[in-house]
Amino acid sequence: MKYTKPYLYLMVLGCYMAAQHLSWGQANRRSFNFIENPTFTKLAGLGGVNLTAGNDPLMFLANPALLDSGSTGMPAFHYLNFPGGIHVATVGFNFNHGEKGIIGIGLQYFDYGKFDGFDPSGIPTGDFNAREFALTIGYGMGQGVFRYGANFKLLGSILESYQAYAIALDFGVNFVHPDQDIVLGINARNIGFTVIPYFEGEKMQLPTDLRIGGSYKPEFAPFRFHLTLRNLQSREVGFFVPDPFLNGEGVSTADKFFRRVVIGMELLPSEHFTLRLGYNHLIRKEFETSSGAGAGGFSGGFAFRVKKFELSYSRMFYNVPGGSNIFGVSTTINEKRTF
Repeated sequence: MKYTKPYLYLMVLGCYMAAQHLSWGQANRRSFNFIENPTFTKLAGLGGVNLTAGNDPLMFLANPALLDSGSTGMPAFHYLNFPGGIHVATVGFNFNHGEKGIIGIGLQYFDYGKFDGFDPSGIPTGDFNAREFALTIGYGMGQGVFRYGANFKLLGSILESYQAYAIALDFGVNFVHPDQDIVLGINARNIGFTVIPYFEGEKMQLPTDLRIGGSYKPEFAPFRFHLTLRNLQSREVGFFVPDPFLNGEGVSTADKFFRRVVIGMELLPSEHFTLRLGYNHLIRKEFETSSGAGAGGFSGGFAFRVKKFELSYSRMFYNVPGGSNIFGVSTTINEKRTF
């Protein structure tokens, strides 16, 4: 492991350079936004954005620094049901790469169903499909109190006969306190470029993001707090839907700040059962209607471990379109592994 320290410096430098790149981004020009949807239970239950909730085979998709030994040898499958017949499947697996680190492989597949096609004159042209995917390969290592990692992602979007593909990188560094249950993290996401656009000459921009976060579990307490700040590279406060106040007019300073904040909590009554709660102010504000926001922005879920299996469920509330339901299952197969 004598070569890991230079790698740590490179990862920190990568996050810094990524932050410089991210500062050029404009939220309302983003493409491939599907990659920012939380498609697995732990992330969704904690508010949809998190850098510090490890010990899960899919959390490296949110931050590659979360690739840890506690999640290796556990294949995971999660299914997300959105209103309107949108189906999303997420699969992932982590394994040890000798003494050098941990490798994670994940696939997120979005199926938007079938649509009726029409030509410019309104004549039906038959139905067509719309699909998007993200294939991720992650690599994580540890050095003392630091864990760091990087993700390589191939993004694809297939809408009728139009196709677009992009390559993106994530960088993450986490500090893990040696004595207390405290984790601090920084994550630069979706740094990359479009390989093939929908139309020749079209400029497409990835949903780049710079995030910082932390978690804390008081000693002997059966709960853990998470706090994450997202979109720190941009002055804009919108993301999911067009916002008439993207220039800041009509939005208070406090509202602008809290739109970047995601809060999560894990309740740990036993080692076999976990409850998760989250709040995402950006979701609440962007899906708010004249009749109010309802439960928009809130999320929750649980994980139940029995023998070699973990069963989990989460629900995120969006108000206008209802909410999303996510079901997950993972299992331990260490004794069957030959690598």
